[in-house]
Amino acid sequence: MALHGAVNFRDFGGYRAADGRQVKWGQLYRSDSLAELTVADVEILAALGLRTLCDLRHADERAHKPDHVDVVSKLKIHALGFYPTKAQELLAGVRANHFDAADVESHLREAYARFPLDQLAIYSRIMNILLEAASLPFLIHCTSGKDRTGFAAAAILMALGVSRDAILEDYLLTNRYQRDLSFMLGTDIDPAVMIALTQAHPSYLAAAWQTIDQTWGSDQAFVHEGLGLHASAQTRLRALLLEPL
Repeated sequence: MALHGAVNFRDFGGYRAADGRQVKWGQLYRSDSLAELTVADVEILAALGLRTLCDLRHADERAHKPDHVDVVSKLKIHALGFYPTKAQELLAGVRANHFDAADVESHLREAYARFPLDQLAIYSRIMNILLEAASLPFLIHCTSGKDRTGFAAAAILMALGVSRDAILEDYLLTNRYQRDLSFMLGTDIDPAVMIALTQAHPSYLAAAWQTIDQTWGSDQAFVHEGLGLHASAQTRLRALLLEPL
């Protein structure tokens, strides 16, 4: 869906779950920053009937670039923001031209490897929000819609029984809709470094899955034991978000 002020806004429905059902369209949305939305963009969001917004940006990011969604009625906003592991160190190193592309990739793999551990409570809260009455349609976003939001979307799709191949397919769609981050980093950045920072790379998500496999053994064990989404809650989530057979 094309918005003028958000380049990575999209529905992440339509994927096939393990039981053969399909993730419903029009219920789950993900995005990059919503700070530059136009009046027309806000009207489009309002027409979607959104009920819940989860903002994964840190409080500093929200203060610097507030979301322009105030006029979307009946929208409950959850500020669940955080900086990924060593994110500030990474951004400072990029701004100072101290890091090459390999350094950036290494930092991002580490950040993804820590998502299932360091931010487990936040991602668990997202699952609980999805189970609340009248929480749908639901929108989650951060600054670029790639890292914090990317793992959130992956965790939701895991809970719905979507395969890792399909989750990776959704994750990599960000490469078609990359946000310009020069407002954060300046314009004097090595293009290879900028690509490493803004690109959705399979090795990044693979690092998160490696942590899940090493710590819990499988996606479903992570969903049940890590995210705390036990069998009855998972059944309810699937009833809400999967099409009937």
